[in-house]
Amino acid sequence: MRINYKILWFEDEKSSYKTKKRFVKEIVEEFGFNFVEPQNEVSGDNIHTLNYSQFDLIIADMNLAKGVTAMELMDIIRREKKVFTEVLFYSSEGELAVRKVLANYKIDGAYCSGRDNEDFEYKAREVILTLIKKTQDLTNMRGLVMAEVSELDLLMERIIRKFLSTVGDREKEAFKKNIVGDVEKSLKNLLQAGTVRFSGVSGEGKCECGKTCVHVWNNESVDRIISSLGFESSRKARAIHLIIAKGFLKYNPQRANFFEDYKREIIEVRNKLAHCKSEVVDGNEVLITQKGAQERFDDALFKEIRTNIKKYRDLFQKYETDL
Repeated sequence: MRINYKILWFEDEKSSYKTKKRFVKEIVEEFGFNFVEPQNEVSGDNIHTLNYSQFDLIIADMNLAKGVTAMELMDIIRREKKVFTEVLFYSSEGELAVRKVLANYKIDGAYCSGRDNEDFEYKAREVILTLIKKTQDLTNMRGLVMAEVSELDLLMERIIRKFLSTVGDREKEAFKKNIVGDVEKSLKNLLQAGTVRFSGVSGEGKCECGKTCVHVWNNESVDRIISSLGFESSRKARAIHLIIAKGFLKYNPQRANFFEDYKREIIEVRNKLAHCKSEVVDGNEVLITQKGAQERFDDALFKEIRTNIKKYRDLFQKYETDL
């Protein structure tokens, strides 16, 4: 499961679809996911060409266009397509009528509801929450965070490149100087503890003297620096902070500045999930750091992580448009 929540929705009445879609959108976003416009099908004409692997949930009105029922379609999807994504059936005839028709089929992973908005909203919330909890463990959250932070990295890189394309050579050179100066400062601080090896655009260098070391990025173009593996998440975030500080983008910090917010809410969470191990302590899954400290992950924290990822993705998409 990713931050984008995708639904396959069988419904042939536009007004009903629009109303219920609004309910589901609110539920999905409440749990910290990004609601993607559902794939709306009014009949079974396309069931043999759909890419079912992308969907997190299937929602289906029992009676569809051309006299077909959603149960008939799901029976084909289960048997022929081998797709076992959970499905929520609903009907204006009520939940009992849905269950009666469903009893004629062998469809696992099915939930039932009436068309009444209050009933449908309640069932949709419970189904979505149940599905989220099934995948809401540290292993799945690790995969989600790693994938989504990589997407955030790409968005930041695009913002930086767009910024550089709008400024002159003097501004571009000053930007590079700030980036390289920050890297050299960090390395010189580390050198005080002994020999440090580091990677640059042109290869690996070795310094033993904190007074005279010069990073290889000094000899590279800013475009090559941005493309290098060494220009990782933290350095991208510092570059975005620099663009904000220069007044090209707006940001309202929760802490000292953009970089401190992003480091706390994204980078540190990514690092914890990447470098810690999970253990079950008193029946709960916890993260064990290299120093032996424990951090407990619960539904609220999982939701906070997803919400923060979505927040920065929305922000970066806006930045890319604003520049």
